[in-house]
Amino acid sequence: MPDIKDLVTNLGSKIILERPPLRPPPNFRRTVMIDFENVASGTAVDTVYSAQSVSFASVTTNPPKRWSAYAMVMNLGAAQSGKNVLTLTNATGLPLFDARYGAVEATFSQLQQSVSVWAYALDSPECLGGNYDNRPFMEAYDTNGTYLGKARTQLGPQDANFFGHWHPISFSSASRNIQRIRLSSQAQGCPWVYTAFDNLTYDRNILLA
Repeated sequence: MPDIKDLVTNLGSKIILERPPLRPPPNFRRTVMIDFENVASGTAVDTVYSAQSVSFASVTTNPPKRWSAYAMVMNLGAAQSGKNVLTLTNATGLPLFDARYGAVEATFSQLQQSVSVWAYALDSPECLGGNYDNRPFMEAYDTNGTYLGKARTQLGPQDANFFGHWHPISFSSASRNIQRIRLSSQAQGCPWVYTAFDNLTYDRNILLA
């Protein structure tokens, strides 16, 4: 036991207790939810949220191509929160797409263990009928570009309350190794399922620059 005399300092008639300095935990994480409401519809959001440890792009693999991702007003129904959604197009009309057009890629400056997002599902008028189980999805990759896995909406085209509704998608890894995700909707036969995304949720260590 330390002597009580070692814990105090006498300054004239005052006695001041010496306390150890406050040491914050090394991982001080806070949940981040981006709803894309702080920008005007049509804004390219590539680096808008870099201070919140995420950047965006739109991508295709065949042929390989990258361009901006956009916040666009949801002019069919409503966004999951507010008005804007995350999409790969800023063209006039519905801000919806599927894998034939590409995917939205989110890259995190801090590795993630779990990421979630909401996806809207719209039945394509060009490809009605059929029994393909196309659904909005999230793919996850590590820092080396290694594919970690895919998560899809729980409901699909054959389920009630799928089309015209918002659905949560979450992907969790065994360790904190998710650097980027890709968001789109499968298009492997009819019915095609168009989608857009909202409320991207992850965490951020606020003690890191």
